[in-house]
Amino acid sequence: MFSRQRFATIAITCLPAVAHATGLNFWESSTSNSALAGANGAHAVDASVLATAPSSMTQLSRTTITANVTQYQVDTDYYILGTQSQYSKANPIPAGFFVTPMTDNWYFGLSAYSRTAADITIPVLIPVVTNETRMRPIVVSFAPSVAVKINDVSVGFTVEYQYASYLLEKNACFINCTMSKEEGTTGGWSGAISATWQVDDYLSLAASHKLDSDFGNDDIQFNLPSITSLYSTFALTDNWRWHNTYSLSRWHNQGITYIHYLDPVGLLKGSRHSQRYATSMTYDWRDFTFRGGVSLDKAIDAYGGEDIRYRLGMSYRVSEHLTLDLTGFIEDYAHKQYTSGSFTLVDVQNDGSGLSLGASYHF
Repeated sequence: MFSRQRFATIAITCLPAVAHATGLNFWESSTSNSALAGANGAHAVDASVLATAPSSMTQLSRTTITANVTQYQVDTDYYILGTQSQYSKANPIPAGFFVTPMTDNWYFGLSAYSRTAADITIPVLIPVVTNETRMRPIVVSFAPSVAVKINDVSVGFTVEYQYASYLLEKNACFINCTMSKEEGTTGGWSGAISATWQVDDYLSLAASHKLDSDFGNDDIQFNLPSITSLYSTFALTDNWRWHNTYSLSRWHNQGITYIHYLDPVGLLKGSRHSQRYATSMTYDWRDFTFRGGVSLDKAIDAYGGEDIRYRLGMSYRVSEHLTLDLTGFIEDYAHKQYTSGSFTLVDVQNDGSGLSLGASYHF
């Protein structure tokens, strides 16, 4: 019995790697951003550039509305002390963006999109002692932005209200099973600053910095990190563009804490910062634009690893005013395993996929 409990303790300490994934950041903010791996912050494809570098909205000459919905699914396979279990969660995630020029130099934008999200189910590790537990914290950003353009440089300022909904479900089983649920909402404020430089007709650069935030209530506490991102876009030809980005999310000692859930190892807390690299390309052909990208995220848990996402997408310009977007992506999460000699004690594998539909209207 002692040996099994000891192994179960080891199993618990391995689980944060699964929960952390790439630091709880949700990068699929829009259909176009998803196809381009979020690397297009220096080039405004549509109004959803507000989710990457709001300063780049000055590249949009007309009032633009962008809306999309992403069907996102994550499958998890657990093998813990000889017991196998599988979990699958799928959720539709909407988003909307609005940009309008106020003068020749001043622009205004408004965005609503998912910024931080997790939906994690932890199986029973020690019968009677531990419960099957589901945690689902989701943070939605409501953010007005303004940007001013001075010659070839634009600077953007953002005020962000973070609206958080949360769910905690525990299924306690002894003779009979009893389900308990804790859910609610809370919110807090943050902000961001960004800048874009149109170097010439072929190269544009951008940078953004999102401030950290700290808010919560009697049930949950959100300590979300600051995020610094750098972007570049190269026009290789009249039809080809190459986008790149590097981001640093400062997750060390940051995270999400459920007050009424005993979590000694910090399932939703970071032990290191998360670095992200992404690259993508676009090709214009007649009324179509073809997109593809790949991103690599460093996991923030103590076990490390790299999570890779592959994306393909396209857009079709229906008319001068309307553009439709379609994107699909798959996720290959870092494999988490703990062994003792020739025995595998814990083996966890996450896989994700998503399909996103979007539309932009240019007035």
